[in-house]
Formats: sequence, C-alpha cells, structure tokens
Amino acid sequence: MQNPYSRLLKLAWPIWITQAIQTLMVTIDLIMSAQVSDADMAAVGTALAIWHPISFFATGCMMVLAPLLSRSYGSGNTQAFQHDLNQSLWFAILVAALFTVALFISMPLLPLLKLDTPLVSIGQNYLTYLGIGIPFICFIGVFRYLNESLGQTKPLMYVSIIGLLCNIPLNYLFIYGSAITPQMGGAGCGIATTLVNAFILSALYVYSKMSGYTRTLIRNLRFEKIEIPTQIKLIKLGGPIGLTLFLEIALFAAVALAIATHGTQAAAAHQIALNVVTNFYMIPLSIGMAATVLIGQSIGQNNVAAAKAWVKCTLIVSIAFAAFSTSTIILSRDILASIFQPSAQVFHLATALLIWAGIFQLPDVIQTTFASCLRGYADTQVPFVLVLISYWLIGFPLGLILSETDWITASQGPEGYWQGLLIGLSCTSLLLFIRLKRVW
Repeated sequence: MQNPYSRLLKLAWPIWITQAIQTLMVTIDLIMSAQVSDADMAAVGTALAIWHPISFFATGCMMVLAPLLSRSYGSGNTQAFQHDLNQSLWFAILVAALFTVALFISMPLLPLLKLDTPLVSIGQNYLTYLGIGIPFICFIGVFRYLNESLGQTKPLMYVSIIGLLCNIPLNYLFIYGSAITPQMGGAGCGIATTLVNAFILSALYVYSKMSGYTRTLIRNLRFEKIEIPTQIKLIKLGGPIGLTLFLEIALFAAVALAIATHGTQAAAAHQIALNVVTNFYMIPLSIGMAATVLIGQSIGQNNVAAAKAWVKCTLIVSIAFAAFSTSTIILSRDILASIFQPSAQVFHLATALLIWAGIFQLPDVIQTTFASCLRGYADTQVPFVLVLISYWLIGFPLGLILSETDWITASQGPEGYWQGLLIGLSCTSLLLFIRLKRVW
C-alpha cells in the first residue's frame, strides 16, 4: 500500500504548482505595473481587493464539484458521476452570470473611497477587463474538478504553465503598448489575464477530450435538461464554500481598502506583504484541496476510518509547513520585500507588516486544513457561520480598533489591521477544530 503521506503529496504538488502560477500571475501584474508608477501598482492592488472576494466566491462555489464528483467516483457509480458532471455545466453558467453582475455592481466602490483620481480610473478599467473573463474561470472549474476527482491533478498544471509563459508578453503588450495594442498602463494586465484564462479553458477541454481517464466522460458531456433539485443541492453545498472563501478574502480586501486610506505608500506596502503571504499560502491550500478529494473518495467507499486517517495526515503535513513558512517570512522579510523594488518608505513599512504576516501563518494554515477536510465530509454550512463570527465579529473590528483608535493601546496604524487578522484566524482555527471533532 502506498504511503499516505506520499499519496497526499503526489496529489497535492500539481495543485500547488497550479495555484502558485495563478498567484504568480497576480504578482507579475503588480511588479510590471510598478514599473510604470507607484500609482499604477497601488491601483491594481486596490482593485484586486474588490476582484479577489468576487472571483474566490465564484471559484469557491465551483469547488463543490470536488467532494461531489469524488464521492461518485469512490462509490463506482459512473452514471451518477456523468449526471453530476453534466449538471455542473448549468451550474457554471449560473455562477458566472451571478458574479459577473456582482463585479460590475461593486466597481463604484472605488470612487466612494475618495482615493486619488488616477487610482480610481486605472482600477475600474482593470476590473472591467477582468470581469469579462469570469465565465472562463467558472468553466475551468468544471474540467479541473473532473480531472482532480479522478486523481488527475497534472492536466491543469500543464496548461497553467503555458498560460504563465503567455501572461508576461501579453502584459507587456497591453501595459506599454505596441504597434497592434494601445498603451494602457496597469489596467492592461486585466486584458492579459482574461486572454490567458480563455486559453487555459480551451487547452484543458482539449486535454480532457484526449485523455484516457476522461475521454468517455467528455464524449457524453452535454447540456442535458437542467434539474432544479440537483442545482439546489449544488447551491446548498457550494454556496457556503463560496461564502466562506468570500468572507476570508473579503476580510483581507477590507483591510486593503482601509489601509489605502492611509496613503499610496501604505497601500503599496500592504500589497507587498499580502502578496508574499498569498504565495506561501498556496501550499497548504493545495494540500487541503487534495485532502478534500481523498476524504470524499473514502466517504464514497463508506470507509470512515480512512477518511479520519487522511485528516490526521493532512494536519501533520500542514503544521510542518506552517513552521517553515513562519520562520522563512520573518527571517527573509528584507529580501522578500526588495523583490518588488519599492521606494525606501514603502520598503520600510512592508518589512514591518511581514513580521505580523509571518506570525499568523500557523493559525491560517491550520484553519485552511480544517476547512478543507470538512469539505471532504460535505460539511459546508456550519463552517461558514464559524468563519463569519471569527472574521467579521472578532478579527476585523479588533483590527479597526487597534489601527484607528487608542482604546486598547496607542494607534498601531496599518500594523493594527494585521494584528486583527492574526486574532481572527486564531479564532477560526479553534472553532473549526471543534466542528471537525463533532463531525467525527
């Protein structure tokens, strides 16, 4: 029998590469826009504070396909698998329509923040170009979880690598302009990202159509008559996943928007610290996504003991990584901040924020692991409520108090918000642990 740690990591590392590439494309957007001006970098980073909650909500809803298809695969019910897959096409259309509208409704938030005029203009254009690509993102989810539920995590990794290689020249063309493209500054990154997502969707479909694992399923893939009960089931399970991710990302987004009111340098420094943390976060997130599939397959096989074993295995691996990432971020914060080539003032503030960012790696990794394992059990509604309490009734209010007032201690400025994040993530870890014990 294959070592469980080896199997978990074998499934997780291609997911990590995929997630890292997606995050790296955002990093590249920030770095290349910074070469234009501090305003372009701050505008792109601030606009991402609106984009990330919405895009993660959409992708979170699509993540319901991971436990759903994994259970069907684990039970050996091919007919149920095909039915769920076909119905997921309608679900992707529903999710894409909903969140495209949500993005364009959210865009007027930028002028309400009373930011500098260039930041508002660049940010709104960037969001518009990103919004066009939301349908691509949702349908990528269909083919992604089709493959991952079968234990095939490499297809999306392969096409994502090619997409990354395309992203850099496309960014250059639309940021700086060329004979065939206008000069658009930081906003041009949005067009490049949408074009890359269109390519990834097309390539993933072709790959799935040719693969021996999925060829038959793709051959029978079609828009069969929509079944309302199935869509309601997907909404009931997927909605809380999307809401949970939304609350987490929205927390960071709210912090980014609040810090932006402290000035362009503070906004840029926050984006550096947040981007560094996000790149590290992709590893435990990927391990958790692999655990969701493995636990789902075990539940489909009615093997409760195996499901518990996967939870323990995942937690051990994740905690080990958290210890590594915490020490790395804190000890290498000067090097990490310098990658973005910031001004001296931005660099100084970014290194201070990275200390707090490193400390909360442990609770962040643990809560991610527990949430992923609970998704494998198809337990999504209660975790959503627990996250809501921890993030928005505890974490953000405390960050606001620490940053903007002297009620508890002297005003901490932007660092106060990161201290609030640490407290919120710690509460989430504890509450999700209690929930997982009850599920067991």
